[in-house]
This record gives sequence, structure tokens and C-alpha cells, in this order.
Amino acid sequence: MTDTNQPPQDHKGKIIVGLIIALVVALVVVFWLVRDADQQTVVAPPVQPQPVVTEPEVITPVEPEVEPELIPEPSDTVELEPEPETPPAPSLPALADSTAPVVAELSEAGVDVAPLKSPQLIRDAVVFIDNLRNGAVIRDKAVIEGPTAQFKVLEQNGKLYIDPRSYDRYNTLVDWFVSLDGVVLTNMMETYEPLIQEALDEIGYPDQYPQQVLLDAIDTLLATPSVGTVIELNDDSVMYRYADPTLEALPDAQKQMLRMGPDNIRRVKLKLESLRTALLAKD
Repeated sequence: MTDTNQPPQDHKGKIIVGLIIALVVALVVVFWLVRDADQQTVVAPPVQPQPVVTEPEVITPVEPEVEPELIPEPSDTVELEPEPETPPAPSLPALADSTAPVVAELSEAGVDVAPLKSPQLIRDAVVFIDNLRNGAVIRDKAVIEGPTAQFKVLEQNGKLYIDPRSYDRYNTLVDWFVSLDGVVLTNMMETYEPLIQEALDEIGYPDQYPQQVLLDAIDTLLATPSVGTVIELNDDSVMYRYADPTLEALPDAQKQMLRMGPDNIRRVKLKLESLRTALLAKD
């Protein structure tokens, strides 16, 4: 915890520098005043010639009184530079009008915004992440486009498996995700935190801290188990299910992660761990 009674380091540095300068100036002034006093010559008043007498009169010259130079003592008062004023926080747009400025700011920071599709970016992201931390996937609130290629399966010896070529559907999306600058994202989250909090309030979480919501979602995805390339499926005529009951019992968010394939899962987890570290560093 920062001690609010102690001046910031840069301010303390300015005080120390100011004291040193004042001391040097005082020493210079004292040196020159003393030197001038040492170089003064005492001149005796002229002696008028006296008449010659039998016994010469002894005249004792009178030393003129020299007033001592007043040497100013160094002042202990140091004029401190005024504290720089903290710039006011930038005004934020209304939540409903925040998508355009957020996208523009991301683009200016070098983030590829092409995959973003949501007209209500902050609102949809908050709803999606809230569901994600609970293991659910709400696709109509996803803020990016998902893969467009068809999911494929292989049939061998009467059994169904995920076709490893299906994992490639996610390559472009994973490439984009791992390219995101974690510092930019965490700074943006800090800037727009009031709007994120407002969006959380709208869905019934007025006391939830935005950073913790995101950390919970990251932890949910990081808990996805590591599996091999070959994953057996069951076809119940409605949708494919994992033949392994342990995998089928996973939250939907983790089952969706499994569809990306082991290599993409590894890359996504590494990025999530990096983002998690960046978020915790903000504390």
C-alpha cells in the first residue's frame, strides 16, 4: 500500500535537488563576500607635517573603524515546484453509443478489428463472457464471427470421429486471437470499466467486479482438459456428442474448445494465461 503521507519519488527528488542548489548558491555568496573583505586595504589618514621640535612628537596612527560585512545566512526555505495537476479522466460515450469509439481506439492501437461484428460491443461481450464463466456459450452474443467451414467427421469401423481437418476451421480465428496485444486490451478495459460495470448492472450483477468476471471466464477455459487428436463421437440424429462420457459431461464452453483441436487449444491457453497475468498485474 502506498503511504499517502510520503511525497512521490519524483517530488522528493525535486526537493533534494532544490536543497543542493540552494546550498551551493549560499556557499558561493559567502565565498565572494569573505574574499572581498580579505582584499580590503586599511588606509591611514594623512599625517600633517609638524614643526621640528627638540623632542619629536610620537604620533600613533588610529586604525579606521571598518564595519563588518554582513554575510547573509543560507536560507532553509526552498520554493517547491507545484504538483502537476492530474489530467481529468476522458469523458466516455454512452453505453449504447460506445461501439464505434471502442473499435476506432482498438484500430489506432494496431488491433485488427475486422473480425468484430457486434453493434453493441461492450454489452454483447459482457453477456458472452458472463455465460462463458458459467460454462455456457451464447452464440448470438458472440462479438466475433465464428468459422464458416462445415464440421466434418470420419467413419472408421462403424465408429465416428472428429475429422482432424475440422480443426483447421479455427486456425484463422486463433491466429487473430493470439495476435492481440494484452497490454492494449487491459488498458482498454481499464478505460471503459465504467461502461463495462454498467453493462453488468443491466444483467443483474451490480456488485460484480469486471476484472473478476473476465478472470473467471479465463479460468473456465483454462480448465479444458487436454485430449489427443482422435476424438470419438456419437450421432444421435440431432447433433454429435462425445462418446467419452467424461468429455460429454464438460461445460459447453470446454466442449467447444475441444473442437478446435489440440494445437489450437494449446495456443489459446497460452494466450489466456498471458492475458490473465496482465489483468492480475493491474491490481
